[in-house]
Amino acid sequence: MPDATYQVRVSGVIPDELLAELRDLTVSVEPPETVLHGSLPDQSAVVGLISRIHGLGLRLIEVRRLPAGDDQQK
Repeated sequence: MPDATYQVRVSGVIPDELLAELRDLTVSVEPPETVLHGSLPDQSAVVGLISRIHGLGLRLIEVRRLPAGDDQQK
């Protein structure tokens, strides 16, 4: 099963501690949010990312699975 592409929006700025773990994702700051965009291998990776965001006390705004072949940020 191929990786799925996701877009994750978080309120505020993501700490450097988490950014180091997200090197496979594109990170862009669109004040007042940070947007993560990229492929994750499976649902457990998505849940792991959400858990990590929650564990750092960040506010998760949105998680979207993008259609196959959609390589652009929305």
